[in-house]
Amino acid sequence: MAEYPTTPKPQYPYDLIVNWKTITTAFDSGKEQRRQKQTYAKYDVGLTYNQVSDSDFQTIWNFYTARKGSFEAFYFYTLATSDYDGLFIGTGNASTVTFDLPGKSTSSVTIYNNGETVSSDDYTLLTGGGTESSDRITFDTAPVLNAILTCDFTGYMRIRCRFEEDKLTKSAFAMAFYKTGIKLKGLAAV
Repeated sequence: MAEYPTTPKPQYPYDLIVNWKTITTAFDSGKEQRRQKQTYAKYDVGLTYNQVSDSDFQTIWNFYTARKGSFEAFYFYTLATSDYDGLFIGTGNASTVTFDLPGKSTSSVTIYNNGETVSSDDYTLLTGGGTESSDRITFDTAPVLNAILTCDFTGYMRIRCRFEEDKLTKSAFAMAFYKTGIKLKGLAAV
């Protein structure tokens, strides 16, 4: 899977929108019932650019067209390091020992297996060794079938996403690029 171009740099700050999927039912009594439809948040991103060269604009346009608009997913890394908690890594299958973290340049990493802290003696962390520059962990023993693996860390969060817009002319893309922003739609981790 491709990584969103790091050059040119988007304008800072940028929009990072956390999306949960909650179904809310309102009753005549005024009470509500809420049901969570997804365990882990998806993250949408809004990017704008300021004073970039024609070749830098062309880089992003070429990336958009290579992804066929909103068809192909890619990874975007947050623009600044921050603390992240409870991010989904993957699900154990009793044979896989290597997993990519949802981040890169991570520090203060804590790994959880079904909510229980995993000792750092039970895995190896490889900085930048995963897919598209992500950090990677290798467990000494494969997590059991259906074990939910999550993590906390400080670093750059990796977001699996796609372009929100599927049908843009080059001039409309340029207007979004400079004025209203390019919107990336967050997708579930795989």
